Amino acid sequence: MNSKCQAAMLLMGALFALGARMALAQQEEGPILRPKPQPKPATSPTLLVTCDLACNWTLDGEAKGRIEAGGSVKTKVEPGQHVVVAVTNDGTDLVQQFSEVKSGEQTVVSIALAPVRDARLKKEQQARDRVAQQARDKAAYEAREKAVLEAQEKAALDDSGKIWTDPETGLMWTKKDNGSDVNWEKAMNYCHNLRLAGFSDWRLPAIDELSDIYDPKVSVAGQMGSGSQATWHVKGNLQLSGWQWSNTQGNASWQAFLFLFSNGERYSSPLLGSGLDRALCVRRTRE
Repeated sequence: MNSKCQAAMLLMGALFALGARMALAQQEEGPILRPKPQPKPATSPTLLVTCDLACNWTLDGEAKGRIEAGGSVKTKVEPGQHVVVAVTNDGTDLVQQFSEVKSGEQTVVSIALAPVRDARLKKEQQARDRVAQQARDKAAYEAREKAVLEAQEKAALDDSGKIWTDPETGLMWTKKDNGSDVNWEKAMNYCHNLRLAGFSDWRLPAIDELSDIYDPKVSVAGQMGSGSQATWHVKGNLQLSGWQWSNTQGNASWQAFLFLFSNGERYSSPLLGSGLDRALCVRRTRE
């Protein structure tokens, strides 16, 4: 065996002996223990509240102070649901928002007060516009009513010779009847369509209304439709030419009462009758 082989064998023996001693020493001292990693401490969840307008805010009913417009504030909270309320500085507009906060997280609550304020202002403006429109409508209505009244007064003055108002009943009568033979339906239509003295609410009178203007102490000379002379006992110097239809049903459903101003009698006549039957129109000026 040469010298190089002897040297290599001696080196291997020395290394083996060293390893054996180290193993024996480790057995005597026990196993080497490494430290266990420490758990990270739990962090509290936070709530980040932002507000688009300057506001005062509360968290779960507890006042938290003021947030400037566009600003934010951060606060620690417990996990779970929380209620954030923000109110504008003038106390007019309010937003309430619920937020669920999880452990170890940051939750952002964005409060939008501007849309609430804008909706309120729009609603208030619409209310003011409605009031203003109602005022304009009332003024326009009153102006129209005044114009109509003035026109009626002017027309009544112009047609003063064509109407007569009974001071006892307040009823306004035409000074003349229609002047020709008409059945009951035509008499009704004649008064309904009459436009006189600025008024359009003329109608055929009731039989009692005709009776109210009968006065046996008054005699008004006139003519019948046939041309013969007649005397009418009627107030207001009304110019008559025959018997006057009423809007009162007669003794049967197919009849209506006529009033005879020659003698003050009432006569139940067929609706289709027309001989010497006339239409004298009336309207009410006061209750």
